[in-house]
Amino acid sequence: MLKTLITAVMGLLAFSANAQNGFSIKGKVAPEYNGQKVLLDYRDKGKMVKDSAIVKNGSFLLQGKVGEVVQANLTLKPLKAGKAPSNYKEMMAVDEQDFFLENAGFTVAGANIKTALIKGGKAQADYLLLQSQLKPLEDKMKPLSEQMRRLFEEKNEAASNALFPQLRAIRVDMNKVEDDFIRQHPDSYVSLNLINGRGGVIEPSKFEPFFNLLSTRMKNTNTGKDLAARLAIAKKTDIGQPAVGFTQNNTAGVPVSLASLKGKYVLIDFWASWCGPCRAENPNVLKAYQRFKDKNFEIIAVSLDDKKEAWLKAIETDGLPWIHVSDLKGWKNEVAALYDVKAVPQNFLLGPDGTIIAKNLRGEELESELAKFIKN
Repeated sequence: MLKTLITAVMGLLAFSANAQNGFSIKGKVAPEYNGQKVLLDYRDKGKMVKDSAIVKNGSFLLQGKVGEVVQANLTLKPLKAGKAPSNYKEMMAVDEQDFFLENAGFTVAGANIKTALIKGGKAQADYLLLQSQLKPLEDKMKPLSEQMRRLFEEKNEAASNALFPQLRAIRVDMNKVEDDFIRQHPDSYVSLNLINGRGGVIEPSKFEPFFNLLSTRMKNTNTGKDLAARLAIAKKTDIGQPAVGFTQNNTAGVPVSLASLKGKYVLIDFWASWCGPCRAENPNVLKAYQRFKDKNFEIIAVSLDDKKEAWLKAIETDGLPWIHVSDLKGWKNEVAALYDVKAVPQNFLLGPDGTIIAKNLRGEELESELAKFIKN
Protein backbone atom coordinates (compact mmCIF):
# COMPACT_ATOMS: atom_id res chain seq x y z
CA MET A 1 0.00 0.00 0.00
CA LEU A 2 2.80 2.38 0.99
CA LYS A 3 4.69 1.52 -2.21
CA THR A 4 1.60 2.27 -4.29
CA LEU A 5 1.09 5.60 -2.53
CA ILE A 6 4.73 6.62 -3.05
CA THR A 7 4.52 5.70 -6.73
CA ALA A 8 1.36 7.80 -7.16
CA VAL A 9 2.91 10.80 -5.40
CA MET A 10 6.07 10.54 -7.53
CA GLY A 11 3.93 10.45 -10.65
CA LEU A 12 2.06 13.58 -9.63
CA LEU A 13 5.33 15.36 -8.81
CA ALA A 14 6.79 14.42 -12.20
CA PHE A 15 3.61 15.63 -13.93
CA SER A 16 3.75 18.94 -12.01
CA ALA A 17 7.46 19.44 -12.67
CA ASN A 18 7.03 18.89 -16.39
CA ALA A 19 4.12 21.35 -16.46
CA GLN A 20 6.40 24.04 -15.06
CA ASN A 21 8.85 23.60 -17.93
CA GLY A 22 6.44 22.59 -20.66
CA PHE A 23 3.04 20.95 -21.02
CA SER A 24 1.73 17.48 -20.24
CA ILE A 25 -1.58 16.17 -21.58
CA LYS A 26 -2.83 13.10 -19.71
CA GLY A 27 -5.82 11.58 -21.46
CA LYS A 28 -8.37 8.95 -20.55
CA VAL A 29 -10.84 7.60 -23.13
CA ALA A 30 -12.92 4.44 -23.52
CA PRO A 31 -10.85 1.22 -23.73
CA GLU A 32 -12.40 0.46 -27.11
CA TYR A 33 -9.97 3.01 -28.57
CA ASN A 34 -6.88 1.08 -27.45
CA GLY A 35 -4.33 1.02 -30.25
CA GLN A 36 -5.70 4.12 -31.93
CA LYS A 37 -3.72 7.33 -32.36
CA VAL A 38 -4.29 10.70 -30.69
CA LEU A 39 -2.94 13.54 -32.82
CA LEU A 40 -1.97 16.94 -31.42
CA ASP A 41 -1.68 19.88 -33.85
CA TYR A 42 -0.89 23.52 -33.16
CA ARG A 43 0.99 26.47 -34.61
CA ASP A 44 3.89 27.81 -32.54
CA LYS A 45 6.09 30.74 -33.58
CA GLY A 46 4.65 30.59 -37.08
CA LYS A 47 5.34 26.87 -37.61
CA MET A 48 2.94 23.93 -37.54
CA VAL A 49 3.77 21.41 -34.84
CA LYS A 50 2.41 17.86 -34.88
CA ASP A 51 2.73 15.12 -32.27
CA SER A 52 0.93 11.88 -31.52
CA ALA A 53 0.48 9.16 -28.94
CA ILE A 54 -1.06 5.67 -28.96
CA VAL A 55 -3.94 4.87 -26.63
CA LYS A 56 -2.94 2.10 -24.20
CA ASN A 57 -5.27 0.80 -21.48
CA GLY A 58 -7.58 3.69 -22.34
CA SER A 59 -4.86 6.27 -21.61
CA PHE A 60 -2.43 8.45 -23.54
CA LEU A 61 0.24 11.03 -22.71
CA LEU A 62 1.55 13.95 -24.80
CA GLN A 63 4.32 16.30 -23.69
CA GLY A 64 6.05 19.33 -25.18
CA LYS A 65 6.64 23.03 -24.83
CA VAL A 66 5.07 26.11 -26.43
CA GLY A 67 6.42 29.64 -26.78
CA GLU A 68 3.10 31.18 -25.75
CA VAL A 69 -0.51 30.15 -25.36
CA VAL A 70 -1.86 28.70 -28.63
CA GLN A 71 -5.08 27.19 -29.87
CA ALA A 72 -4.49 23.47 -30.45
CA ASN A 73 -6.44 20.47 -31.72
CA LEU A 74 -6.68 16.89 -30.47
CA THR A 75 -7.94 14.23 -32.89
CA LEU A 76 -8.51 10.52 -32.26
CA LYS A 77 -8.28 8.22 -35.26
CA PRO A 78 -7.29 4.66 -36.21
CA LEU A 79 -3.61 4.01 -36.96
CA LYS A 80 -4.50 3.35 -40.59
CA ALA A 81 -7.01 6.13 -41.15
CA GLY A 82 -8.90 6.32 -44.41
CA LYS A 83 -9.23 9.30 -46.73
CA ALA A 84 -9.83 12.79 -45.39
CA PRO A 85 -13.47 13.90 -44.86
CA SER A 86 -15.04 14.96 -48.14
CA ASN A 87 -18.47 16.17 -47.04
CA TYR A 88 -20.25 17.83 -44.12
CA LYS A 89 -21.43 14.55 -42.57
CA GLU A 90 -17.94 13.06 -42.57
CA MET A 91 -16.45 16.28 -41.18
CA MET A 92 -18.92 16.31 -38.28
CA ALA A 93 -18.06 12.68 -37.52
CA VAL A 94 -14.35 13.42 -36.95
CA ASP A 95 -13.48 12.73 -33.29
CA GLU A 96 -11.69 15.97 -32.42
CA GLN A 97 -11.74 18.99 -30.14
CA ASP A 98 -10.00 22.36 -30.06
CA PHE A 99 -8.54 23.73 -26.83
CA PHE A 100 -6.07 26.32 -25.56
CA LEU A 101 -2.61 24.90 -24.93
CA GLU A 102 0.02 26.41 -22.64
CA ASN A 103 2.90 25.17 -20.51
CA ALA A 104 0.78 23.53 -17.81
CA GLY A 105 -0.66 20.17 -16.86
CA PHE A 106 -3.78 19.10 -18.78
CA THR A 107 -6.27 16.30 -18.34
CA VAL A 108 -8.57 14.92 -21.02
CA ALA A 109 -11.42 12.78 -19.70
CA GLY A 110 -14.35 11.36 -21.65
CA ALA A 111 -15.64 8.48 -23.72
CA ASN A 112 -13.86 9.98 -26.73
CA ILE A 113 -12.08 13.21 -27.68
CA LYS A 114 -15.14 15.04 -29.03
CA THR A 115 -17.09 14.68 -25.79
CA ALA A 116 -14.12 14.86 -23.40
CA LEU A 117 -13.66 17.56 -20.79
CA ILE A 118 -10.24 19.16 -21.33
CA LYS A 119 -8.93 21.00 -18.27
CA GLY A 120 -5.66 22.77 -17.53
CA GLY A 121 -4.27 26.29 -17.70
CA LYS A 122 -5.92 29.70 -17.34
CA ALA A 123 -6.73 30.14 -21.04
CA GLN A 124 -8.55 26.80 -21.24
CA ALA A 125 -10.56 27.71 -18.14
CA ASP A 126 -11.59 30.94 -19.89
CA TYR A 127 -12.48 28.95 -23.01
CA LEU A 128 -14.69 26.56 -21.05
CA LEU A 129 -16.44 29.58 -19.52
CA LEU A 130 -17.11 31.08 -22.94
CA GLN A 131 -18.36 27.72 -24.26
CA SER A 132 -20.82 27.48 -21.36
CA GLN A 133 -22.13 30.96 -22.17
CA LEU A 134 -22.54 30.15 -25.86
CA LYS A 135 -24.05 26.68 -25.39
CA PRO A 136 -27.73 27.72 -25.14
CA LEU A 137 -27.41 29.58 -28.45
CA GLU A 138 -25.45 26.75 -30.08
CA ASP A 139 -28.17 24.33 -28.99
CA LYS A 140 -30.73 26.56 -30.77
CA MET A 141 -28.58 26.82 -33.89
CA LYS A 142 -27.71 23.13 -34.27
CA PRO A 143 -31.13 21.79 -35.39
CA LEU A 144 -31.59 24.75 -37.75
CA SER A 145 -28.16 24.16 -39.31
CA GLU A 146 -28.96 20.46 -39.71
CA GLN A 147 -32.31 21.30 -41.30
CA MET A 148 -30.64 23.73 -43.68
CA ARG A 149 -28.07 21.10 -44.65
CA ARG A 150 -30.84 18.61 -45.50
CA LEU A 151 -32.73 21.20 -47.53
CA PHE A 152 -29.54 22.10 -49.39
CA GLU A 153 -28.97 18.43 -50.26
CA GLU A 154 -32.58 18.23 -51.43
CA LYS A 155 -31.93 21.36 -53.53
CA ASN A 156 -34.86 23.10 -51.84
CA GLU A 157 -33.34 26.56 -52.13
CA ALA A 158 -36.45 28.51 -51.15
CA ALA A 159 -36.95 26.65 -47.86
CA SER A 160 -33.22 26.79 -47.14
CA ASN A 161 -33.09 30.55 -47.67
CA ALA A 162 -36.11 30.98 -45.39
CA LEU A 163 -34.02 29.71 -42.48
CA PHE A 164 -31.30 32.34 -42.90
CA PRO A 165 -33.02 35.09 -40.84
CA GLN A 166 -33.32 32.74 -37.84
CA LEU A 167 -29.70 31.63 -38.10
CA ARG A 168 -28.54 35.20 -38.57
CA ALA A 169 -30.43 36.33 -35.46
CA ILE A 170 -28.78 33.59 -33.37
CA ARG A 171 -25.36 34.53 -34.75
CA VAL A 172 -26.00 38.17 -33.75
CA ASP A 173 -26.79 37.02 -30.21
CA MET A 174 -23.62 34.90 -30.18
CA ASN A 175 -21.60 37.92 -31.24
CA LYS A 176 -23.06 39.86 -28.30
CA VAL A 177 -21.97 37.11 -25.89
CA GLU A 178 -18.47 37.18 -27.38
CA ASP A 179 -18.38 40.99 -27.23
CA ASP A 180 -19.27 40.90 -23.53
CA PHE A 181 -16.64 38.24 -22.91
CA ILE A 182 -13.95 40.42 -24.50
CA ARG A 183 -15.02 43.41 -22.39
CA GLN A 184 -14.97 41.36 -19.19
CA HIS A 185 -11.74 39.46 -19.97
CA PRO A 186 -9.33 41.91 -21.69
CA ASP A 187 -6.28 39.96 -20.45
CA SER A 188 -7.42 36.59 -21.82
CA TYR A 189 -5.92 34.70 -24.75
CA VAL A 190 -9.48 33.67 -25.58
CA SER A 191 -10.43 37.34 -26.09
CA LEU A 192 -7.33 37.78 -28.23
CA ASN A 193 -8.34 34.73 -30.27
CA LEU A 194 -11.88 36.06 -30.75
CA ILE A 195 -10.55 39.38 -32.04
CA ASN A 196 -8.04 37.63 -34.28
CA GLY A 197 -10.90 35.60 -35.75
CA ARG A 198 -12.57 38.84 -36.82
CA GLY A 199 -9.48 39.97 -38.70
CA GLY A 200 -10.08 38.34 -42.08
CA VAL A 201 -11.03 41.74 -43.48
CA ILE A 202 -10.34 44.50 -40.97
CA GLU A 203 -12.80 47.39 -40.88
CA PRO A 204 -11.08 49.88 -38.54
CA SER A 205 -14.28 51.44 -37.19
CA LYS A 206 -15.54 48.03 -36.02
CA PHE A 207 -12.25 46.30 -35.26
CA GLU A 208 -10.24 48.98 -33.44
CA PRO A 209 -12.60 49.54 -30.46
CA PHE A 210 -12.37 45.86 -29.52
CA PHE A 211 -8.64 45.65 -30.17
CA ASN A 212 -8.15 48.64 -27.86
CA LEU A 213 -9.94 46.75 -25.08
CA LEU A 214 -7.12 44.18 -24.92
CA SER A 215 -4.58 44.41 -22.12
CA THR A 216 -1.03 45.50 -22.81
CA ARG A 217 0.09 41.91 -22.25
CA MET A 218 -2.25 40.63 -24.97
CA LYS A 219 -1.21 43.39 -27.37
CA ASN A 220 2.43 42.43 -26.83
CA THR A 221 1.91 38.79 -27.86
CA ASN A 222 2.97 37.77 -31.37
CA THR A 223 -0.69 37.70 -32.43
CA GLY A 224 -1.35 41.07 -30.79
CA LYS A 225 1.60 42.69 -32.56
CA ASP A 226 0.52 41.22 -35.88
CA LEU A 227 -3.02 42.55 -35.41
CA ALA A 228 -1.68 46.00 -34.50
CA ALA A 229 0.39 46.08 -37.69
CA ARG A 230 -2.56 44.94 -39.78
CA LEU A 231 -4.83 47.53 -38.16
CA ALA A 232 -2.32 50.25 -39.06
CA ILE A 233 -2.43 49.14 -42.71
CA ALA A 234 -6.24 48.94 -42.65
CA LYS A 235 -6.40 52.53 -41.43
CA LYS A 236 -4.10 53.61 -44.27
CA THR A 237 -6.31 51.84 -46.81
CA ASP A 238 -9.65 52.92 -45.38
CA ILE A 239 -12.25 55.02 -47.19
CA GLY A 240 -11.05 58.61 -47.52
CA GLN A 241 -7.35 57.68 -47.60
CA PRO A 242 -5.10 58.04 -50.65
CA ALA A 243 -4.53 54.65 -52.27
CA VAL A 244 -1.12 53.09 -51.69
CA GLY A 245 0.84 53.15 -54.93
CA PHE A 246 2.30 50.07 -56.57
CA THR A 247 3.78 48.71 -59.77
CA GLN A 248 3.49 45.11 -60.93
CA ASN A 249 3.90 43.21 -64.19
CA ASN A 250 0.96 42.49 -66.46
CA THR A 251 0.35 39.22 -68.33
CA ALA A 252 2.99 40.18 -70.89
CA GLY A 253 5.59 40.94 -68.24
CA VAL A 254 5.31 44.70 -68.69
CA PRO A 255 5.25 46.81 -65.50
CA VAL A 256 1.98 48.69 -64.86
CA SER A 257 1.73 51.33 -62.15
CA LEU A 258 -1.38 52.41 -60.29
CA ALA A 259 -0.18 56.01 -60.73
CA SER A 260 -0.56 55.66 -64.50
CA LEU A 261 -4.33 55.38 -64.02
CA LYS A 262 -4.72 58.56 -61.99
CA GLY A 263 -7.50 60.76 -63.31
CA LYS A 264 -9.84 57.80 -63.72
CA TYR A 265 -12.19 55.92 -61.44
CA VAL A 266 -10.23 52.75 -60.72
CA LEU A 267 -11.19 49.45 -59.15
CA ILE A 268 -8.29 47.54 -57.57
CA ASP A 269 -9.65 44.00 -57.63
CA PHE A 270 -7.85 41.27 -55.64
CA TRP A 271 -8.70 37.77 -56.88
CA ALA A 272 -7.23 34.41 -57.96
CA SER A 273 -8.03 31.71 -60.50
CA TRP A 274 -8.49 29.13 -57.71
CA CYS A 275 -10.92 31.33 -55.73
CA GLY A 276 -14.50 30.13 -56.29
CA PRO A 277 -16.20 33.26 -54.86
CA CYS A 278 -13.93 35.43 -57.02
CA ARG A 279 -14.88 33.57 -60.18
CA ALA A 280 -18.56 33.76 -59.18
CA GLU A 281 -18.21 37.52 -58.72
CA ASN A 282 -16.49 38.12 -62.09
CA PRO A 283 -19.75 38.36 -64.10
CA ASN A 284 -20.90 41.22 -61.84
CA VAL A 285 -17.58 43.03 -62.27
CA LEU A 286 -17.73 42.46 -66.02
CA LYS A 287 -21.25 43.90 -66.20
CA ALA A 288 -20.12 47.08 -64.41
CA TYR A 289 -17.02 47.33 -66.59
CA GLN A 290 -18.97 47.06 -69.82
CA ARG A 291 -21.30 49.83 -68.69
CA PHE A 292 -18.61 52.28 -67.55
CA LYS A 293 -15.43 51.35 -69.45
CA ASP A 294 -15.82 54.27 -71.86
CA LYS A 295 -16.71 56.72 -69.08
CA ASN A 296 -13.39 57.22 -67.33
CA PHE A 297 -13.42 53.88 -65.49
CA GLU A 298 -10.71 51.21 -65.39
CA ILE A 299 -10.02 48.01 -63.46
CA ILE A 300 -6.60 46.74 -62.38
CA ALA A 301 -6.93 43.17 -61.12
CA VAL A 302 -4.21 41.87 -58.81
CA SER A 303 -4.01 38.08 -58.88
CA LEU A 304 -2.86 35.98 -55.93
CA ASP A 305 -2.01 33.13 -58.27
CA ASP A 306 1.38 31.42 -58.24
CA LYS A 307 0.99 29.61 -61.58
CA LYS A 308 0.90 31.77 -64.70
CA GLU A 309 -0.92 29.19 -66.82
CA ALA A 310 -3.86 28.96 -64.42
CA TRP A 311 -3.98 32.76 -64.13
CA LEU A 312 -4.07 33.30 -67.91
CA LYS A 313 -6.61 30.53 -68.45
CA ALA A 314 -9.00 32.03 -65.88
CA ILE A 315 -8.74 35.46 -67.52
CA GLU A 316 -9.58 33.93 -70.90
CA THR A 317 -12.33 31.61 -69.63
CA ASP A 318 -14.11 34.36 -67.70
CA GLY A 319 -13.58 36.93 -70.48
CA LEU A 320 -11.98 39.65 -68.35
CA PRO A 321 -10.77 42.45 -70.68
CA TRP A 322 -9.25 44.83 -68.11
CA ILE A 323 -5.70 45.23 -66.78
CA HIS A 324 -4.26 42.21 -64.99
CA VAL A 325 -1.09 42.17 -62.88
CA SER A 326 0.64 39.69 -60.58
CA ASP A 327 4.05 38.79 -59.21
CA LEU A 328 2.89 35.13 -59.07
CA LYS A 329 3.84 34.81 -55.39
CA GLY A 330 0.44 33.57 -54.26
CA TRP A 331 -0.54 34.80 -50.80
CA LYS A 332 2.82 36.57 -50.58
CA ASN A 333 1.86 38.93 -53.40
CA GLU A 334 3.55 42.25 -52.59
CA VAL A 335 0.55 44.40 -53.49
CA ALA A 336 -1.72 42.21 -51.36
CA ALA A 337 0.68 42.80 -48.46
CA LEU A 338 0.47 46.57 -48.98
CA TYR A 339 -3.32 46.36 -48.68
CA ASP A 340 -3.35 43.62 -46.00
CA VAL A 341 -5.37 41.29 -48.20
CA LYS A 342 -5.76 38.02 -46.28
CA ALA A 343 -8.90 36.86 -48.07
CA VAL A 344 -10.25 37.17 -51.60
CA PRO A 345 -12.23 38.57 -53.28
CA GLN A 346 -11.55 42.08 -52.04
CA ASN A 347 -11.63 45.37 -53.90
CA PHE A 348 -11.00 49.08 -53.48
CA LEU A 349 -12.71 51.75 -55.61
CA LEU A 350 -10.66 54.92 -56.20
CA GLY A 351 -11.77 58.34 -57.32
CA PRO A 352 -9.91 60.25 -60.07
CA ASP A 353 -7.63 61.86 -57.46
CA GLY A 354 -6.53 58.42 -56.19
CA THR A 355 -8.57 58.52 -52.98
CA ILE A 356 -10.36 55.37 -51.81
CA ILE A 357 -14.09 56.05 -52.07
CA ALA A 358 -15.53 52.55 -51.46
CA LYS A 359 -14.42 49.04 -50.50
CA ASN A 360 -15.47 45.44 -50.99
CA LEU A 361 -18.35 46.02 -53.36
CA ARG A 362 -20.27 42.84 -54.25
CA GLY A 363 -22.98 41.92 -56.71
CA GLU A 364 -24.80 44.98 -58.01
CA GLU A 365 -23.03 47.26 -55.52
CA LEU A 366 -20.12 48.11 -57.83
CA GLU A 367 -22.40 49.20 -60.67
CA SER A 368 -24.71 51.21 -58.39
CA GLU A 369 -21.76 52.88 -56.63
CA LEU A 370 -20.19 53.89 -59.94
CA ALA A 371 -23.55 55.26 -61.09
CA LYS A 372 -23.43 57.74 -58.17
CA PHE A 373 -20.24 59.26 -59.53
CA ILE A 374 -20.41 58.66 -63.28
CA LYS A 375 -23.50 60.06 -64.98
CA ASN A 376 -24.81 58.40 -68.14
